[in-house]
Amino acid sequence: MEKAVKLATALHFSDRIPVVSKDGKPLMPCKPSKARKLLEQNNAVPRWSKLGLFYLQLLIEVNSGYNANQSFILANDPGSKFDGFALGCKYVQLRMMAVLPSKVHEKMESRKNLRRARRFRNTRRRPCRPRSQGPDWIAPSQLAKVQFRLAIVKELCRLFPVTHFIVEDVRFDHYNKRYGKYFSTVEIGKTVYYAELRKLGILVLVEGWQTKLWRQAAGLKKCSSKSKLAPESHANDAVAMLVGLAGCEPDNAPFWVYRRPEFARRSLHRQHFQKGGIRPKFGGTCNNGIFRKGDFVVASKAGKTYKGWVCGLPTIDTNMVGVMDANGKRISQFTPSKVRLLARSGDVLSQRLQ
Repeated sequence: MEKAVKLATALHFSDRIPVVSKDGKPLMPCKPSKARKLLEQNNAVPRWSKLGLFYLQLLIEVNSGYNANQSFILANDPGSKFDGFALGCKYVQLRMMAVLPSKVHEKMESRKNLRRARRFRNTRRRPCRPRSQGPDWIAPSQLAKVQFRLAIVKELCRLFPVTHFIVEDVRFDHYNKRYGKYFSTVEIGKTVYYAELRKLGILVLVEGWQTKLWRQAAGLKKCSSKSKLAPESHANDAVAMLVGLAGCEPDNAPFWVYRRPEFARRSLHRQHFQKGGIRPKFGGTCNNGIFRKGDFVVASKAGKTYKGWVCGLPTIDTNMVGVMDANGKRISQFTPSKVRLLARSGDVLSQRLQ
């Protein structure tokens, strides 16, 4: 327990600590001093969420009612490639930026070509069998974005008592403008996203001009570069919604960046021929070993210690484990005996920048 106290103190005890009850219900966060006392008195155990946030789970029963007249509000500024999130109650607790999945269309096209080639090899005269998309169809690119947004939202709802959601509604004038033929897929995606948020709490929609006025009134900065990993790119718009609509005070809250790890899906074989005319199997996230792709590990090499996510597994040719950073870039390859598992894969790469 002393090791857990030191670890938490060194990493995340400068901010308010999320707390969940004994049965997993989210409670109001506590101060670092209160969290230390709970750990020292063995009244709570340290936990790590899939978003990289440190939190406590109580081992004792809560006498008072759960979050009486207290709740959190989550604001979301959706985009095509990046999303901004902000979580607050009286003050802004967290600022977040999500790098949405990309290149989904190219991956689906590659999978389609492999499937058609395999079917042609097996049955050359196979007739066309078109399948109806159905009323609940959603484009795969939009589905990946919606699922990633919901994964972040549901994980935050598991740690904080979130009851209200504020989302900037995206629209397109199809009557006066004719270049938005692909925006219909975005409208389908946002409809699915809104329906899921309404199941979790109360949804409030705002427009872009309102966000701009609130941001200017609060004195929050806005940069023109959408891909910049900073609060000024997207997170400040979500903070402006909390300030203008919920009355939260803009605090220098921690800023996190989240992205999906992009691993190669399991294939029957590689797309290019190898020596000898045999194409080996390719892709996948496990090979019946200890580690799986996406596991959060700590590895040591040449006297240095690195923390990251598993991106490569041992094979017949090389008995090494690849570890990557939060940006998806491989740090190095390590001997399996020098790699220690910290947490199983949560399908999210997290990085705290501020």
